[in-house]
Amino acid sequence: MAQKRASTLKKEIYDSMISDIIEGVYKQGEIINEKQLIEKYGVSKSPIRDALIELCNEGVLISHPRYGYEIVRINEKEICDIVDFRAMVEGQCLREAAGKMGLDDLKELKEYTLALSRETTKDLPILTHWENNTGFHLKLLYYHGNDYCYRLVEKSCGILTRAYAQRVREKWGNSSLKMDCESHLKIVDCLLEGDVETGVKELQADIRSFLDILYPNFSTFVSGGVKWAGR
Repeated sequence: MAQKRASTLKKEIYDSMISDIIEGVYKQGEIINEKQLIEKYGVSKSPIRDALIELCNEGVLISHPRYGYEIVRINEKEICDIVDFRAMVEGQCLREAAGKMGLDDLKELKEYTLALSRETTKDLPILTHWENNTGFHLKLLYYHGNDYCYRLVEKSCGILTRAYAQRVREKWGNSSLKMDCESHLKIVDCLLEGDVETGVKELQADIRSFLDILYPNFSTFVSGGVKWAGR
């Protein structure tokens, strides 16, 4: 029972710290230490240290012995590599999922996407729009049925969420930023029409548009031997 409680505490602290990093409570490059976290959460050192170790293992933090833990800024190459990875994996998964999806699945996907589209008209926080965007991509992977791919893309989206929060906050602070679902609706319509390859191209373009959001003033971006043209 004590071990289960410690594991629950660790997860609660882990989730809270991830949320604080995304929300800008802790800034990139900032140093935090065990003492301040113990005071904040009112728990013993053990679950704090366990959460910190996991965050270090995932590249969210860097440990500086006898000094503290630094909030990692996700570098541009890692961002581009993840975008490349997602475009390749999600594109192929969509090709394979299209052969498994029945008309009821496609109708459900269309209703889901229309519901997200209605959300874009609301004055929501930046990250809520981004989370809705991520939800659509994970929904497509759900229809494929490969749990391993789903987990990898979900983890990749988590890293890009932190990158998105860091870069967008630098550019626009905490102001609102709307994201439309036009490309998502095009993907679904392509599937309904049986034009899978155009749907795959739309999906990959939507994933790669992430770079346009973060780097709108860059004329070109080079990653993995592929040159993305800034829009």
